[in-house]
Amino acid sequence: MEILSFTQNDMDMEPNPMTDPEENGFPIDEENGNNTDETGEQPPEENSENAPPLNLEKEQPVSDFPITNEGPGDTGTSVITVFPKPIIPCYLCENNQNGLVRFLNAAAGYNPFLIYISNQLAVNGLDNGEMSQYGRVSGGKQTITVGGQSGYVYLEKQITVLVDRAVTVAIINTDYGLDLMEIEDVYCNGGIKSGCFRACNLSITNRKVHVVLNGGVVTFFDVNYKEVTSFQYTLAGLYLVAVSNSDAYSGSIILTSNIYIRGNASYTLYVFNWRNVEDAIRILIVEDRRN
Repeated sequence: MEILSFTQNDMDMEPNPMTDPEENGFPIDEENGNNTDETGEQPPEENSENAPPLNLEKEQPVSDFPITNEGPGDTGTSVITVFPKPIIPCYLCENNQNGLVRFLNAAAGYNPFLIYISNQLAVNGLDNGEMSQYGRVSGGKQTITVGGQSGYVYLEKQITVLVDRAVTVAIINTDYGLDLMEIEDVYCNGGIKSGCFRACNLSITNRKVHVVLNGGVVTFFDVNYKEVTSFQYTLAGLYLVAVSNSDAYSGSIILTSNIYIRGNASYTLYVFNWRNVEDAIRILIVEDRRN
């Protein structure tokens, strides 16, 4: 079980230059590297240092960790805070009709992914629990390809990029391999005294969870697999967030974490697996705010 924390500002920030997308694509903050206190088995490291040529021949995904009935062993907790580096270039843009896209790796049992937008490398090495920064992408249909460091293609799927809108594209586990899920990102208009909070369940093993702030100040019951709740306004301040199973017989708390909610900021709590066994979950709390 693991707790991650992520801070994301919008494109109104003063942008910093981004490295050539052919080399590194969307940036991942350096502080998101080795702060994680992991336990249990880990996927084997791949030796390739450079992005391979994209092999568009579709292959069946093979997970490093098969789904089993074994429970997780000892658990660890880590808190990762990422300060984003906004980016200037626009992927495949021919005019100013573009939207913002970022990627979340919520899939357990795979080595870090390479992500391509219409055959152009966008993210190089996105590990479980990591989120890329926003990149500007031309509006309309775009083909997303998720591959491994060796050129292995796990998934290829089209998404719709909405003009002047922001979206998080999550890579998730399903019963049949990997899939992409588009999650619209909305800014909060709660004013300086209120923030906005929602939950998203991407766990394939814990398909119904409860998410509760401070014992009931904000409550989301029975958040289903692949469900994104509506935002609820929440007074600014420090809260304890608890995630539990919705099973009436074993609905004990799985994870708890502190969260400070700021005024006029949006918070999304993602629940997903770090290993494909029941209760082996992480929570990632993402803050989106205007300056």
